[in-house]
Amino acid sequence: MHWLKDKLIHKFGYAFAGLWTGIRQDSSIALQCVLGVVTIIVCLFLPLSAIEWCLILIMIFLVITMEFINSAIEETVNYISLQRHPMAKRIKDLSAAAVLLTSICALCVAVIIIGGKLF
Repeated sequence: MHWLKDKLIHKFGYAFAGLWTGIRQDSSIALQCVLGVVTIIVCLFLPLSAIEWCLILIMIFLVITMEFINSAIEETVNYISLQRHPMAKRIKDLSAAAVLLTSICALCVAVIIIGGKLF
């Protein structure tokens, strides 16, 4: 049982190292984290239901998660080849589009929920 505890600690350690690296070294991830914190602070002053809180939190973490995935894909493509290639551009563009679509959805949810409370 001791080995399982050690293994879990190592796995979480790697995850937290990745989280810290992403926030420190990737401006897009850092920006999304700041926007998420600002959104949470604004929501603290609004009378949100449990469901509304869940939707807001899901969208915040989904956008940040997509940003991490996008960055991982971009880093992988850059690692594989330093040369510019049309396929590398396509891969990066598709990955960035996933973040864009998720961000648009998050904005729509925020407008509906937060906008509905403010106006």
